[in-house]
Amino acid sequence: MPKQVDHAQRRRTIIEALWRLIITGGIESVSLRQVAAEAGVSMGQVQHYFDSKESMLRHALEAMSARVGDRMGAAYAAADGVRARIRAMLVETLPLDETRRTEALVGFAFLMRATVDSHTARHLRDGWRQGHEHLTGMLAEATTADPATEATLLLSVVDGLALHTLAGHHTAATALAALDAELARIFGGNDSGA
Repeated sequence: MPKQVDHAQRRRTIIEALWRLIITGGIESVSLRQVAAEAGVSMGQVQHYFDSKESMLRHALEAMSARVGDRMGAAYAAADGVRARIRAMLVETLPLDETRRTEALVGFAFLMRATVDSHTARHLRDGWRQGHEHLTGMLAEATTADPATEATLLLSVVDGLALHTLAGHHTAATALAALDAELARIFGGNDSGA
Protein backbone atom coordinates (compact mmCIF):
# COMPACT_ATOMS: atom_id res chain seq x y z
CA MET A 1 0.00 0.00 0.00
CA PRO A 2 1.48 3.39 -0.95
CA LYS A 3 2.45 5.74 1.86
CA GLN A 4 -0.12 8.48 2.49
CA VAL A 5 1.40 11.94 2.41
CA ASP A 6 -0.08 14.68 4.56
CA HIS A 7 0.36 17.54 2.11
CA ALA A 8 -0.82 20.20 4.55
CA GLN A 9 1.71 19.01 7.14
CA ARG A 10 4.53 18.90 4.59
CA ARG A 11 3.69 22.44 3.43
CA ARG A 12 3.69 23.57 7.11
CA THR A 13 7.09 21.93 7.64
CA ILE A 14 8.51 23.80 4.66
CA ILE A 15 6.96 27.12 5.72
CA GLU A 16 8.21 26.76 9.29
CA ALA A 17 11.70 26.08 7.92
CA LEU A 18 11.40 29.26 5.86
CA TRP A 19 10.38 31.23 8.97
CA ARG A 20 13.48 29.96 10.83
CA LEU A 21 15.71 31.00 7.93
CA ILE A 22 14.10 34.44 7.74
CA ILE A 23 14.88 34.94 11.43
CA THR A 24 18.51 33.90 11.10
CA GLY A 25 19.39 35.46 7.74
CA GLY A 26 16.62 37.70 6.47
CA ILE A 27 14.13 37.27 3.65
CA GLU A 28 16.35 38.26 0.75
CA SER A 29 19.08 35.74 1.52
CA VAL A 30 16.70 32.74 1.60
CA SER A 31 16.73 30.28 -1.31
CA LEU A 32 14.56 27.28 -2.12
CA ARG A 33 17.62 25.05 -1.66
CA GLN A 34 18.24 26.42 1.84
CA VAL A 35 14.61 25.89 2.77
CA ALA A 36 14.75 22.29 1.55
CA ALA A 37 17.84 21.63 3.65
CA GLU A 38 16.35 23.32 6.73
CA ALA A 39 13.07 21.39 6.34
CA GLY A 40 14.87 18.09 5.76
CA VAL A 41 13.15 17.51 2.42
CA SER A 42 14.34 17.35 -1.15
CA MET A 43 14.49 20.34 -3.44
CA GLY A 44 11.90 18.59 -5.59
CA GLN A 45 9.48 18.43 -2.67
CA VAL A 46 9.82 22.17 -2.06
CA GLN A 47 9.26 22.83 -5.78
CA HIS A 48 6.23 20.53 -5.75
CA TYR A 49 4.50 22.95 -3.37
CA PHE A 50 6.11 26.24 -4.40
CA ASP A 51 7.24 27.00 -7.93
CA SER A 52 9.33 30.00 -6.88
CA LYS A 53 10.73 31.81 -3.90
CA GLU A 54 8.05 34.47 -4.38
CA SER A 55 5.19 31.96 -4.18
CA MET A 56 6.77 30.41 -1.08
CA LEU A 57 7.11 33.86 0.55
CA ARG A 58 3.50 34.73 -0.28
CA HIS A 59 2.29 31.50 1.27
CA ALA A 60 4.51 32.01 4.32
CA LEU A 61 3.07 35.47 4.93
CA GLU A 62 -0.50 34.25 4.48
CA ALA A 63 0.09 31.26 6.76
CA MET A 64 1.60 33.49 9.45
CA SER A 65 -1.34 35.91 9.23
CA ALA A 66 -3.83 33.05 9.49
CA ARG A 67 -2.05 31.51 12.47
CA VAL A 68 -1.99 34.79 14.40
CA GLY A 69 -5.58 35.55 13.39
CA ASP A 70 -6.81 32.16 14.60
CA ARG A 71 -5.10 32.60 17.95
CA MET A 72 -6.46 36.15 18.31
CA GLY A 73 -9.95 34.89 17.52
CA ALA A 74 -9.71 32.21 20.19
CA ALA A 75 -8.43 34.74 22.74
CA TYR A 76 -11.26 37.11 21.82
CA ALA A 77 -13.88 34.40 22.23
CA ALA A 78 -12.55 33.37 25.63
CA ALA A 79 -12.53 36.89 27.12
CA ASP A 80 -15.45 38.63 28.78
CA GLY A 81 -16.11 42.32 28.16
CA VAL A 82 -14.80 44.70 25.53
CA ARG A 83 -11.67 45.74 27.42
CA ALA A 84 -10.74 42.12 28.18
CA ARG A 85 -11.35 41.08 24.56
CA ILE A 86 -9.19 43.92 23.24
CA ARG A 87 -6.41 43.08 25.69
CA ALA A 88 -6.60 39.35 24.89
CA MET A 89 -6.31 40.01 21.17
CA LEU A 90 -3.44 42.49 21.47
CA VAL A 91 -1.48 40.28 23.86
CA GLU A 92 -1.41 37.65 21.13
CA THR A 93 0.73 39.98 18.99
CA LEU A 94 3.38 40.60 21.66
CA PRO A 95 6.50 38.35 21.59
CA LEU A 96 5.92 36.86 25.04
CA ASP A 97 6.83 33.26 24.19
CA GLU A 98 8.78 31.47 21.48
CA THR A 99 5.80 31.11 19.13
CA ARG A 100 4.90 34.80 19.28
CA ARG A 101 8.58 35.80 19.16
CA THR A 102 8.95 33.87 15.89
CA GLU A 103 5.81 35.49 14.51
CA ALA A 104 6.96 38.97 15.49
CA LEU A 105 10.42 38.52 13.97
CA VAL A 106 8.99 37.16 10.74
CA GLY A 107 6.25 39.80 10.73
CA PHE A 108 8.74 42.65 11.05
CA ALA A 109 10.87 41.12 8.28
CA PHE A 110 7.83 41.16 6.00
CA LEU A 111 7.01 44.70 7.10
CA MET A 112 10.44 45.77 5.89
CA ARG A 113 9.90 43.87 2.64
CA ALA A 114 6.64 45.75 2.13
CA THR A 115 8.66 48.88 1.39
CA VAL A 116 9.87 47.29 -1.86
CA ASP A 117 7.28 44.60 -2.65
CA SER A 118 3.74 45.61 -3.61
CA HIS A 119 2.15 42.20 -2.89
CA THR A 120 3.54 42.15 0.64
CA ALA A 121 2.55 45.80 1.14
CA ARG A 122 -1.01 45.12 -0.03
CA HIS A 123 -1.39 42.03 2.17
CA LEU A 124 -0.11 43.83 5.27
CA ARG A 125 -2.14 46.96 4.52
CA ASP A 126 -5.34 44.90 4.13
CA GLY A 127 -4.65 43.02 7.36
CA TRP A 128 -3.94 46.23 9.25
CA ARG A 129 -7.11 47.86 7.89
CA GLN A 130 -9.26 44.88 8.92
CA GLY A 131 -7.71 44.82 12.40
CA HIS A 132 -8.11 48.57 12.75
CA GLU A 133 -11.77 48.41 11.70
CA HIS A 134 -12.49 45.59 14.14
CA LEU A 135 -10.72 47.38 16.98
CA THR A 136 -12.48 50.66 16.11
CA GLY A 137 -15.82 48.87 16.30
CA MET A 138 -14.99 47.41 19.69
CA LEU A 139 -13.88 50.79 21.01
CA ALA A 140 -17.07 52.39 19.64
CA GLU A 141 -19.06 49.73 21.48
CA ALA A 142 -17.28 50.84 24.65
CA THR A 143 -18.26 54.43 23.80
CA THR A 144 -14.74 55.83 23.69
CA ALA A 145 -14.57 59.44 22.48
CA ASP A 146 -12.64 58.84 19.24
CA PRO A 147 -12.59 55.10 18.49
CA ALA A 148 -10.63 55.30 15.21
CA THR A 149 -7.84 57.38 16.74
CA GLU A 150 -7.72 55.19 19.85
CA ALA A 151 -7.49 52.10 17.63
CA THR A 152 -4.57 53.65 15.73
CA LEU A 153 -2.83 54.52 18.99
CA LEU A 154 -3.37 51.05 20.47
CA LEU A 155 -2.02 49.31 17.38
CA SER A 156 0.98 51.65 17.34
CA VAL A 157 1.68 51.07 21.02
CA VAL A 158 1.54 47.30 20.57
CA ASP A 159 3.82 47.42 17.50
CA GLY A 160 6.31 49.53 19.42
CA LEU A 161 6.17 47.25 22.45
CA ALA A 162 6.68 44.20 20.24
CA LEU A 163 9.67 45.73 18.47
CA HIS A 164 11.33 46.89 21.66
CA THR A 165 10.63 43.60 23.45
CA LEU A 166 12.34 41.78 20.57
CA ALA A 167 15.31 44.14 20.91
CA GLY A 168 15.53 43.43 24.65
CA HIS A 169 14.52 46.92 25.76
CA HIS A 170 11.44 45.57 27.55
CA THR A 171 10.74 42.39 29.44
CA ALA A 172 7.45 40.59 28.87
CA ALA A 173 6.20 41.98 32.19
CA THR A 174 7.13 45.54 31.21
CA ALA A 175 5.41 45.21 27.84
CA LEU A 176 2.24 43.87 29.45
CA ALA A 177 2.29 46.63 32.07
CA ALA A 178 2.61 49.27 29.33
CA LEU A 179 -0.29 47.74 27.40
CA ASP A 180 -2.38 47.69 30.57
CA ALA A 181 -1.50 51.33 31.25
CA GLU A 182 -2.66 52.28 27.74
CA LEU A 183 -5.91 50.36 28.22
CA ALA A 184 -6.40 52.08 31.60
CA ARG A 185 -5.92 55.45 29.88
CA ILE A 186 -8.62 54.56 27.34
CA PHE A 187 -11.09 52.84 29.63
CA GLY A 188 -10.38 54.55 32.94
CA GLY A 189 -11.55 52.55 35.93
CA ASN A 190 -14.14 50.64 33.90
CA ASP A 191 -12.78 47.09 33.99
CA SER A 192 -15.49 45.70 31.74
CA GLY A 193 -14.89 48.24 29.01
CA ALA A 194 -18.60 48.18 28.25
